[in-house]
Amino acid sequence: MPFFAQHTRTALLAGAAFTAVAAVVAPAWAAPADVAIYYDLKPQSLEAALHIVAERSGRAILAPTALLAGKQAPALHGRFTALDAYKALLVGSGLQITLVGDTVIVHASEAPAAAAAAPVDEGAVAEIVVTGSHIRGEASAAPTDIITSKEIDESGYSQVGDVIRSLPENFGGGQNPGVQIGAGVTNIGNQNTTNASSVNLRGLGSDATLVLLDGHRLAADGGYQAPDVSVIPLDAIDRIEIVTDGASALYGADAVAGVANFILKQNYQGMELSERLGNTTEGGGFEQTYNVLGGQTWSGGHILAGVQYTHQDEIAASQRSFTSTAAPIDPLLQAETQTSEFLNVGLDLTPWATFHLDALYAKRLSGESFETTTKGPIENTATPVQSFLAAPSVSFVLPGDWSASLDGSISGTMDRTGFLLSGAPYFESYKNNAKSAELSANGTVVQLPMGPLKLAIGGGYLGEGFTYADSTGNLFQASRTVASMYGEAAVPLIAPSETRSGLHALDLTLAGRAEHYSDFGSTANPKVGLRYVPATGVTLRATWGTSFKAPQFLQEAESRFVFQYPAAEVGSSAPGTALLTYGGNPDLKPERSNAWTAGVDWAPPTIRGLKVSLTYFHIDYRDRIVQPIGNVGDAVSDPIYAPFVTLNPTQATQAAALAGTTFLNLTATPYNPSSVVALIDDQYLNATSQKIQGVDLSIRESMTLSLGQIEPFANATWLNLVQQTLPNSAPETLTGTLFNPPTFRARGGATWSCGSFTATGVINYISGETDNGVTPSAWVDSWTTADLNLAYRFDRPSARLPGLEVALAVSNLFDQAPPYAKGASDRLPGINYDSTNYSAVGRFVALTLRQRF
Repeated sequence: MPFFAQHTRTALLAGAAFTAVAAVVAPAWAAPADVAIYYDLKPQSLEAALHIVAERSGRAILAPTALLAGKQAPALHGRFTALDAYKALLVGSGLQITLVGDTVIVHASEAPAAAAAAPVDEGAVAEIVVTGSHIRGEASAAPTDIITSKEIDESGYSQVGDVIRSLPENFGGGQNPGVQIGAGVTNIGNQNTTNASSVNLRGLGSDATLVLLDGHRLAADGGYQAPDVSVIPLDAIDRIEIVTDGASALYGADAVAGVANFILKQNYQGMELSERLGNTTEGGGFEQTYNVLGGQTWSGGHILAGVQYTHQDEIAASQRSFTSTAAPIDPLLQAETQTSEFLNVGLDLTPWATFHLDALYAKRLSGESFETTTKGPIENTATPVQSFLAAPSVSFVLPGDWSASLDGSISGTMDRTGFLLSGAPYFESYKNNAKSAELSANGTVVQLPMGPLKLAIGGGYLGEGFTYADSTGNLFQASRTVASMYGEAAVPLIAPSETRSGLHALDLTLAGRAEHYSDFGSTANPKVGLRYVPATGVTLRATWGTSFKAPQFLQEAESRFVFQYPAAEVGSSAPGTALLTYGGNPDLKPERSNAWTAGVDWAPPTIRGLKVSLTYFHIDYRDRIVQPIGNVGDAVSDPIYAPFVTLNPTQATQAAALAGTTFLNLTATPYNPSSVVALIDDQYLNATSQKIQGVDLSIRESMTLSLGQIEPFANATWLNLVQQTLPNSAPETLTGTLFNPPTFRARGGATWSCGSFTATGVINYISGETDNGVTPSAWVDSWTTADLNLAYRFDRPSARLPGLEVALAVSNLFDQAPPYAKGASDRLPGINYDSTNYSAVGRFVALTLRQRF
């Protein structure tokens, strides 16, 4: 190895020609070299960046001055071990590191493979912020939460939906398992038609959070335009990046509450088999999950593939004491069987072009039986669902530091729910599909005195389609196309410096996106972000931007009906009849929002592993789409409905309302235009406005003790959501009321690691709420549960079963029942708890065996 030997000998003997980036004796507070600590470094000279990492980590590094001269290091934001930090800083430099004993030596990357740097520890997952900015290597000013695969393993969860529902900033309503019939009493739209799992940040609706898989949009599931995240195999996920800020300026529609990006593992070497068996201690809900994961890497690419199979039994009302008065067969949790398959491929086509493919296919069968009254007819349902995604892309290395990417995707879902009510069969079916193509590029435009001005630009096409059909012959279809262009600039206002007191760095990001929709026209959304670093370890950030959500296809294209009521039944004192319109509205406009955030991240270098993040957020969400008549019995008599009621409509007005609709007469008399005293418009309309504000707090630390390492953590969200349903109605606070997000939610605990043993304990808290489903309203108690996860890995060389991991997880350790809420049983008598916030599962014990090869 002449090259390596030559440079090693030079490094050891010719000290004057080298820069010793790290002192042999590290500062007293430096972290152990194998501990991941947090860095927040701006782009700067490579030599300066390496020096900072060496000083903070205590891991010595030797580098030739000649090799470092003139080279720039990228930004480094996140938690890294020393080796991972060095590798991240050397990306694109043509240099790499090699271990000689405990010393890290930098040399040219032409060295033979035998001299390659030591592999990255599998457990040390870099916290690389990607989502929230299109500019490579640039940190976003938007608040971002990153959940690593290590944290997912330590949680004890086996499904993606469980991980998402555990987050304080997420609401368990919308389209999620366990949400009961009758929970959709507000405009948030709590439904559980396909037993899907969705992301519902801030409780603004499952369709108001944009969901991505490796940056690609997933097609919606069912009729409510929310992607099902449960189809993503949990073991395939490297990390989940959640931006809790409006992001339509970057990603387009649906990012009102934020973005959830599920990043799959890459460069995985080996195979993994796992089996999880779990059950509740009160009966029902038995779960079995099996995973196969295999990957291979080589000099020119990688491949990763896997399969996950899950079966879960139902939990019936008869199996829980707190639902003893409900119909025994009513399901608290549906039975489900699901298989998910995925493929992740990367291939270097040339030295300047790389191909990548994400592919996913899943099928699920769920079903339930229930009675809407204790002695009513039994309804049986079964829902098979299929979903898929194929997303190829080619990335290109361009002159300078520029790169480009051509991305495409096609995805779809198909579900068909069959009903059997009193022996009569009935079905309804939903199909969703999406296809897209986008060309993008990013790099440095010019070197300013304060640093590089970076730019990302792109444009693309998105096509979406929707079909609904049922056994009565009702059929409607809708589609839209979207053409888009976007740009994002990162502007350094103050050059980064670790020595400038009170002003280490200041940078500005500007983004904008213009889109044209075939069904409602054009929209443009800007976003501004500011990051200020007054001192090492402290970052102040703020954002402002606008976002929007396109109307659901169901809201636009649903079949239109006109109902004829006796006038007295809609609140009229005049004799005669009334007409009420219902159904889709093709003239709907998008829902829009303005949002701003302000926050601080604190990661003091003197307290290794500590990171505190505090964010205030405010969202003004307007033009929300609703059916305005909340109480048909008061439609004419209640003045708040006056804008939607036409008294004594003319025959021409009635004819226009009846055109192209299905007429349903609910009176004993034939339709007579002269007897109609009121025309009530209950079609979907842009009417509701909401104001959302709150605070997110996140704390995480890593401490080394004499008996291992302990990592305490805590996350909490305080939320206030106020809704004005109609322009002339009084504002109403939704948070802290039945079937709405809680006012306060927190999750905290600690992970203790000692050798091959790991233990994680977690406390979950949801604040109490007001049961406004009864008169007078009643108070519902808060809910506190505890989780425990114990794991042991046989990874020592002397182990008889190397690579075997055994884990025991207990959710709701003390078997806390959901708090009693009488008003929750409006549709299903005896189901007296808020199924959007509290779980009926109870204590759940699971054993997982995982073998890595």
